[in-house]
Amino acid sequence: MILVTGGTGLLGSHLLYELVKRNQPVRALYRTIQNQARTKEIFSFYETGDSAFNRIEWVKADINDYYAVCNSLHDISLVFHTAGYVTFNDREKKKLNHINTEGTANVVNACLESGRVKLCYVSSVATLGELADNLPVSESILWNQGKSASAYAKSKYMAEMEVWRGIHEGLNAFIVNPSVIIGPGMWMGPGSKLWLSVEKGLKFYPAGSTGYVDVRDVATIMIRLSELGITGERYILVAGHMKHKDLLSLLARGLNVREPYIQVTPLLSKAALLFESLGAFITHSKRRFNRRTIKIAGENLTYSNTKIRELLGVNFFPIEKSVQSAIDIYNLKKNNLNFSKFSRLHFWSSMD
Repeated sequence: MILVTGGTGLLGSHLLYELVKRNQPVRALYRTIQNQARTKEIFSFYETGDSAFNRIEWVKADINDYYAVCNSLHDISLVFHTAGYVTFNDREKKKLNHINTEGTANVVNACLESGRVKLCYVSSVATLGELADNLPVSESILWNQGKSASAYAKSKYMAEMEVWRGIHEGLNAFIVNPSVIIGPGMWMGPGSKLWLSVEKGLKFYPAGSTGYVDVRDVATIMIRLSELGITGERYILVAGHMKHKDLLSLLARGLNVREPYIQVTPLLSKAALLFESLGAFITHSKRRFNRRTIKIAGENLTYSNTKIRELLGVNFFPIEKSVQSAIDIYNLKKNNLNFSKFSRLHFWSSMD
């Protein structure tokens, strides 16, 4: 049997569907019934979603509860650890470390104690180093956190260290480092704020660019890697790169709103930080961005997918089609239209 942590997230939900579609017995961890409903909604994007969802064995457990994790590993031979917390607000450092680092340590230790479990850990390209002159970053680049690394990146990097520690202690494990994950359902979870901002008519766009990958590609690649008996390796998962303005414009056109038209300059960044800090102070709310998030958004980040392409011969889902499939499904759902048969014919045919 296979265990999926984070089964109520964007990646975890699509991964669960791919596993069930392959007739794999699956167990998934969840924390609340409300989160389970999100997985069920993502399953509804697929033609056989309802029947597939009912084949999952759900276990209420938190990865920060070591004994609950150990109990969930009964009869498990493979764990896909997708659970994690995503925020670039450094004020949430404690929560990031608690969930991402300490939670992963619990999963690693439970797998080691079981003695028979293989682990696939979902990390992030945020843990990778940087090269000068915008050269693509590969798996061989060592991370140097310096002063610019976010609390999120540090927590995921320390989580990776727990996995590597487990490997040195005999754990059969590998790591995947996805770039920004997009695709159907990307308007839920961590991506919801960006999606809603665009839908409301976002005016501003940052100057930089980054890598993107479709959620269905990530899920499929993880399964394929687990079938090869690979251990002690990491793989960057990126389909291609796109400027932030182009991605935001693509979303805006699909949502039938005005495209962003004001580039965030250094001067605008300083003004935005001032108003953001003042607003957070007055309303006692959390700041949505800081100097580090603005700096990262202005960088041109590039990553190499050579290693995974040479191993699996992957043809990644194009970024434009990935975003468009998400937009189409979102618009159909927003208008309360039945899209199950249409979505199967239109959205998934190239993935079969």
